[in-house]
Amino acid sequence: MTLRKRLFWLFGPLLVLVLSSAFVLSQQLILSRFDRQDSVLLDTEVKRLRSLLDDNLKYTLELVQGYAEWDDSYAFMQNRNQDFIRSNMDTEAMRLLDLDFMVFLDLQGRVYAEQWQPPDLPELLVLGDQRPDDHLSLRDDILNLSKRLRHNDSGDLKGQLVLIQGVPVVLATSPISNSEGSLKPRGTLIAGHFIDGERAEQLQTRVNAVLRLLPPDGTPTGWQLRPAPSSSLNPVHISPRRLLDAERQQQLLLFSNNLGEPELLLELTKDRRLYQDGRQTIGIFLLLSSAIGLLAWLLIYLGLERWILHRVSRMNHEMAAIGPDSAHQRLSDSGRDELGQLAGEANRMLERLEQSEARDRQILDAIQDGYFELDASGVIMAINRALCQMLGYSAEELLQHRFDNILNAEDSQRARQLFIQARDSGENATFAAPFCRRDGSLGYYETRFSLVHDGQGRFSGFRGILRDISAQVAYQNQLLDMAYRDPLTGLGNRKAFAEQLKSALEQAQRQQGQLALLYLDLDRFKEVNDRFGHDTGDALLQKIAERLRNAMRQPDRVYRLGGDEFTLLLQDATCEMALKLAERLIAALSTPLQLGAQHIDFVTPSIGIALYPEHAQDPEGLIKSADSAMYQAKRERNRACVYQPEALSSES
Repeated sequence: MTLRKRLFWLFGPLLVLVLSSAFVLSQQLILSRFDRQDSVLLDTEVKRLRSLLDDNLKYTLELVQGYAEWDDSYAFMQNRNQDFIRSNMDTEAMRLLDLDFMVFLDLQGRVYAEQWQPPDLPELLVLGDQRPDDHLSLRDDILNLSKRLRHNDSGDLKGQLVLIQGVPVVLATSPISNSEGSLKPRGTLIAGHFIDGERAEQLQTRVNAVLRLLPPDGTPTGWQLRPAPSSSLNPVHISPRRLLDAERQQQLLLFSNNLGEPELLLELTKDRRLYQDGRQTIGIFLLLSSAIGLLAWLLIYLGLERWILHRVSRMNHEMAAIGPDSAHQRLSDSGRDELGQLAGEANRMLERLEQSEARDRQILDAIQDGYFELDASGVIMAINRALCQMLGYSAEELLQHRFDNILNAEDSQRARQLFIQARDSGENATFAAPFCRRDGSLGYYETRFSLVHDGQGRFSGFRGILRDISAQVAYQNQLLDMAYRDPLTGLGNRKAFAEQLKSALEQAQRQQGQLALLYLDLDRFKEVNDRFGHDTGDALLQKIAERLRNAMRQPDRVYRLGGDEFTLLLQDATCEMALKLAERLIAALSTPLQLGAQHIDFVTPSIGIALYPEHAQDPEGLIKSADSAMYQAKRERNRACVYQPEALSSES
C-alpha cells in the first residue's frame, strides 16, 4: 500500500469536525429548546403567582364589599351601635375573616369606628431600609393612602396591594350602603391585612420557585403591562426573563396602585432544570462519542506508527544529526514507497550541498580579507580563516557570540544604529572603527556589509568583508599631528590655536560663558641665542613648554605661535582666575634653568590677558587685545597685564 493510501485513513480532522458539529448543533437546537421550555415553566409560575395574589385581593375585596353592603353596617353608620362593634368587629371575628384592621369612615372622611389588631412590629415583613416606628404611624399612613386612592379613582370599589413604610399590605375599600345598594352611601369601609412572614411563607409554598418581596425600584421601561383581570385590582408590569447564570432564571412583577404609582416588586427565581439536564445529557453523549473516536484514533495511530511515523522519526533524527562535522553522512531509509524515494532525493541533495559548501569554504579561506555572517540579532554565525588571523581570536571564541563584544561602547552603539538603518533601507553600508584584538591591542578595521535573506525573501541577517586599515589610519593621524603640532615643543601650533580659539568662542557664545586668552612672550630670549647659540635656545623653549604644560590643568590648551611667543586658553574664566593662572606661570617660568653647562636665570615671561566678552567678541579682536596687554607687560618685565581699552595699566 502506498503512503498516499495510508494517509487517506487518517480521519482525525474528520472526527474532530463531526464532534464539533454535534456540539454546536446540540447547543443551537437541543439546548435552546430546553431553554425555551424552562422559560415556559417560569412564565407559568409567574402567572400562578399573579393568580394567587389576585385571588387574595379579590377575596379580601369581596369580604369588604359584603360588610359594606349590609343593612346592619348602613344602620350602624346612621346611629352608632356598640353591639355592632362587639359582635362584628371583635378580635375573634377579625381573626376568622383574616383581617388585621377594619375602619369605617364617614362622608367627610373622618374615622367613625375602627378595629386594629396588626402583628407585633418584629413579626412584620419589612422591605428596604425604612422600618415603621409604631402601629400608630402605620395606621395614619394607611388611612391617608386610602383617602388619596379613593379621591382619585373613578369607581368606589378597589383592591390594592400596597407598600406602607416598607410593609406590604393588602388593602380593600368599598362604599357603605344597604344590601340592595339602592340607598345613598353613608361612608367608606377600609379593611385589609399585613403580609407578614407567615403569610409570605404560605405564598412561597404555593409557588414552585424562589419568591422575594422587594421595594419598587422606579418605573420600569420595556416591561410588559399585564392589565388586571378586574378593574378593581392592581395592574402589573412583568419584566423580560433574565438569565442569572447557567442554572437560574428570573422574572420580576411590579404591582402598581390605581394612580399608576409602583408599590411592590416581586422577584421570582427558578432553576433551569431542563437546560441543566440537557447539558448533562449532551455532555455524556459527547464524552462517549469522543471515547469511541479516540479509540479509533488510537488504532489508526498504531498502524501509522508501524508503517509511517517510525520511519519519519528516524529520518528526522538522521537529518538533524547532519552538520558541518558530519561529512558524508546519509539517510538510511531505502524503502520502495514515497518515504524511500524522499530519502534518496535528500541524499542526493546532501551530496550537492557538501560539494557547494566545500567550494565556498575554499574560496573564503583563500581571500586575504576577513569574512563574517551575522544573524538578525547580531550574533556571529560564520567566519573565515583570515578574520581569525586579523583579530587573533580562535573560531570558537567568535562564533555564537555578539559582534559588539570586540567594540567599545560608543562604537558598538554606532554599529547597531548603522545595522538598523541598513536593514530598514535595504542598502549596503560601510563601517570603520577600532576593534579589540585578542592580545588587548586596538586595530582599525573597515567593513562593508550587505543584507541576507532567506528562501522566502525575509530578512535573516548580514554578511560582510573586514579589512585592516590600521596602517592608513596611523599615517593619517601622523599627517594630522604634523599639521597641528609644533615640531620643537610638541605644543599646538598657530593653526591649532586659531581653530581652537574659534571653537572656544562659539561655545562661550552658545552657553553665554566667559573665555580668557593669555599671550606670553619671553623677555631677553634673543640674548640666549646670541650668547649660547640656537641649540641652547631650542632647548630652553622645550623646557619652557614643559613647564607651561605642567602648570595647566588642560595641557592641550597651550600653544606656541612661533619664536618665543605662547598662548593659553582658559575656558569659563573670570579676570581673577586668569590673573591667578598668570601668577602661577610667572612663578614657574622665573625659576633659573640649567641647560647642560649653561645656567640661565635672566629669561622672564611677560603675559597679556584679554577676556571675552569684556574686551572683544571675535578671535581677531581678542588676539589684538591680548597682544596689546602683553606689550604693556613687557615694559615692566616679568609681569601680567589685563587689557585696558582706554589706557593700559599693569596688574601683578
